[in-house]
Amino acid sequence: MTVNRPFLIITLGLALACVPAAAFSTEDISSLLETKRPASAAVVAKPFIFREAKLPRLLINKEQLEFLVDHPDVALALAHLYAPFLDNYSVNVLPDHTVRIEDPGTLAGDAELIDVRPGRRVYLIAGYYNLLKMRFNGEIALITVYAEQREDAAVSVDATVTAYIKIKSAFAGALARLADFLFPKKVDERLERFVHAAEDISVAIRKDPKDAYRKLKASGEVDAGELEEFGRIF
Repeated sequence: MTVNRPFLIITLGLALACVPAAAFSTEDISSLLETKRPASAAVVAKPFIFREAKLPRLLINKEQLEFLVDHPDVALALAHLYAPFLDNYSVNVLPDHTVRIEDPGTLAGDAELIDVRPGRRVYLIAGYYNLLKMRFNGEIALITVYAEQREDAAVSVDATVTAYIKIKSAFAGALARLADFLFPKKVDERLERFVHAAEDISVAIRKDPKDAYRKLKASGEVDAGELEEFGRIF
């Protein structure tokens, strides 16, 4: 199934579990990769670039979050409706659940969910990224954790997305570090776009869930069963 929607971005931005953001350590993730993907252990142990993004007070709760993660067609349709600035992305969800994503001429990669547990999701992404007319091939270990917050009747989610980036070539890695130092906004630009997409979707659904339901129904991208469950949860 190939689609021109940023399913991966939304699921990675919202694929969260249910504990505070401090629920993992670098050693923990390194050990996980040593066990499940030994060839990729250095991604966390010796990254070329490290990034962390905070998503405070996403206006969704745990049940809603897990619904979006477990129903990619719904997340995909919501991204189309509320984050059109990501529409350049094409996504191919493979039979083994690996997700192939591409922004033509800019980036392409395969994302694999390698660990799910209460409190976090861990993804390993392999591919390339073009920056300042240079192509960098490598891997990203992406860890997302969150905690549900309650204040009186209001419920929200505080989330943290952490990325460890490893470039395959040592020379290219040195260039990537230099680009990161000289042009940090270029490196951060895409991560910020993904964060804004997650925020925009959560705000839109909280503001008018009935309108979101109507738009999903009109889109034709969500089957009747998922649409009914969306109505019940949101």
